[in-house]
Amino acid sequence: MRRCVELASAAGPIGPASAFRHRSSAINTALRRSVRAGIAVTAGAVLLAAGVTACGTVKQLTAGEKLSGAFEKLGDAKSVGFQLSVDATADQIVAFGKAVDDPIEQKDADVLSDLTLNVSMSADKPLKDTEAFKSGSSLGAVNDYDLKGVALAYSLGTKKSGKTFADIRLVGGRMYLKVDARGIAQLMGEDTKGVDEFAGSLPAEAGAFKDAVDGKWVSVDLKKAKELGEQQKKSADTGNGPALGAVPSFDPAELERFGKSVKDVVSKNISVEEKGKSGDADVIQVSAPARPLVEGLVKAFEKLATGATGATGASGISAFPPVPSDDFSKVPDRKLAADVLIKGGKAQAVTFDLMQLADKPDPAAHLPLRLGFAVDAPTVSAPAGAAELDLGKLQEIAMKMATADDTSAAGADGPVAPLTEAQYAELAAAGVDREKATNLNAAGLSFQEIKDFAAVIKG
Repeated sequence: MRRCVELASAAGPIGPASAFRHRSSAINTALRRSVRAGIAVTAGAVLLAAGVTACGTVKQLTAGEKLSGAFEKLGDAKSVGFQLSVDATADQIVAFGKAVDDPIEQKDADVLSDLTLNVSMSADKPLKDTEAFKSGSSLGAVNDYDLKGVALAYSLGTKKSGKTFADIRLVGGRMYLKVDARGIAQLMGEDTKGVDEFAGSLPAEAGAFKDAVDGKWVSVDLKKAKELGEQQKKSADTGNGPALGAVPSFDPAELERFGKSVKDVVSKNISVEEKGKSGDADVIQVSAPARPLVEGLVKAFEKLATGATGATGASGISAFPPVPSDDFSKVPDRKLAADVLIKGGKAQAVTFDLMQLADKPDPAAHLPLRLGFAVDAPTVSAPAGAAELDLGKLQEIAMKMATADDTSAAGADGPVAPLTEAQYAELAAAGVDREKATNLNAAGLSFQEIKDFAAVIKG
């Protein structure tokens, strides 16, 4: 199964760090398998299906017509929901682990079989008629923190109890966040005491950040977040990579060429075939030789990335480093397949069996991932009573807390030296403005401590 993880990684929210420091490695690995491999593979399956629409030769096929029409109809709705989960029982997950010689404990399989990642989007008009879908430039929309008339929501929860561990919504220029940090700690097999201790250590000025740790709704003004990122772009002039908060932007013409390249790669590699029925849904299998498909898609993206604005820092380090050619050898040199279920002419689900990624697939064991679709899902709305989260203040608090031990040690030797004008200028270049630098210095942090932690924050 390590092979599966490598492949998923090659293809390619939020709680206190102390609560997750000693997470169970078994469930962490299992979650990586389901989320990374799941998103990569099912998104790939959707890409293959969507590519059929642009492929004239496939359009002549009955299966191709059904497939393209099924995904086109999703855009006719004003709201759509997606649900990613492992479509297997806990016992089947355990059996899969044994088959690939990478055992999964029963308790971890119990958790994994019950988890579900949900994504939904809605608008006041059919999604296909919104500016976001018409422009086809969602990357640019994210860069502007403008979803162009579409509201998005992401949540992580369970199937059986309906419990939600994390809920993120992007509505009207704001991001809303609610996290059950204690629930996530329990999910990971950790004692919630760590979360309680972290919450208790937060200073009074933490405000909305403490609300977030306590599982209450908080919000972030995305316009202000963009402004904060722009203020810190200067750090890219002296740093090793793109500035904190900077999101690479893509030229619309390059995006159009990228879309054409993807369609060309897809049309050359995929095949579709009707496979009868599963219950009352038609099944169409989308398949492709994995290695040439992955190579083609990666090369198309690398060409797009080379022209991205803001993707490279002054040192020349790119946010999109090229994929080493040796990595392609990790992709199976055989055909992989995903099944698309269609009901009433609309795409109902895409399923992919992870066993296909194993070095030696076992026909008796399976680990299917399922990406379900639901049209006319509940409208994504902003929650009431969310506290405002000041990102600048949050960064300042994080810097204070992370250097608390060093500060205490420094205090034992007397007050730290005040900052000089040259040091203020250097910290400003690293993304720390004068007011923050002054407050941190007054709190007992030396110039080097502030600089070092700014580098950590910048990543």
